Amino acid sequence: MADETDVAPKRRKARPARRKAAATPAAAKAPRSKRTKKTLGDDFLAAVRADFRAHGAGVLAEVRADKPDQYLKIVLSVLPRDFNVAINHLDALSDEEIRSRIRNLETVLRPFLDDPADRREDGISGAAGGT
Repeated sequence: MADETDVAPKRRKARPARRKAAATPAAAKAPRSKRTKKTLGDDFLAAVRADFRAHGAGVLAEVRADKPDQYLKIVLSVLPRDFNVAINHLDALSDEEIRSRIRNLETVLRPFLDDPADRREDGISGAAGGT
């Protein structure tokens, strides 16, 4: 009877994968030069610009009327990514900057509020008194 250990297949050592060398240096793909990419991009944008000048306003009007969701996508695609829609700019100001603005407004408005011709006998202005 033969030993079972003799029957087991022998394992080979794994070899690292080899990269095939290019047959010639010219056969390897050379990256496109930056100038070629820039020229291609400039040409493309010039063609888009010319097409838009010829047909853009009409096409946009049609898209706005027929497909408002696509129109909104167009608008959003040309807006900068960091477009700030905040209406209340006071959030970005410090307390001292807000106080300074209030003081400046008071200085500008004081002549209109302290006008003696506009005051009644009780000291209330005509606007505040409702007359």
